[in-house]
Amino acid sequence: MRLPFRSRATKARRLRGGRRPTYASWLADTLSGTDVSPLPDRGDGALVLVLAGEFDRGTLAPFRRALAKAKAGPATQTIIDVSGIVYADSGLLRLLVQAHHQLPGFTVAGPLPPQLRRLLELSGAAGVLRIAPDVATARGA
Repeated sequence: MRLPFRSRATKARRLRGGRRPTYASWLADTLSGTDVSPLPDRGDGALVLVLAGEFDRGTLAPFRRALAKAKAGPATQTIIDVSGIVYADSGLLRLLVQAHHQLPGFTVAGPLPPQLRRLLELSGAAGVLRIAPDVATARGA
């Protein structure tokens, strides 16, 4: 049995080319409470990005943009502070592993939230990523 709303949704997806419109992406970022903030430069060549909120497929855009800027920038070390993350899924995990391979001196700084720690341990990424207990320790590494 065909449902009438299914065909309209499929047609709308085809018209958009399967991509989310810019407005919807902005709306998802705004409503989710996701925040990616760089800390001020201390002159040590380290770029520190502080993540807060929920990170899933619909809310990864700000973090993806911040990583692109970090790759283009002059930082000799990139530190990601994940202590403010409430929820994370495999999308964030994928970006962390990609950044580990692409950015110099990439470090994930904690303390790791329990849900993120479990995600890293179950996926095996905890053995791949450099994880520090806090940002100060990560700066010294």
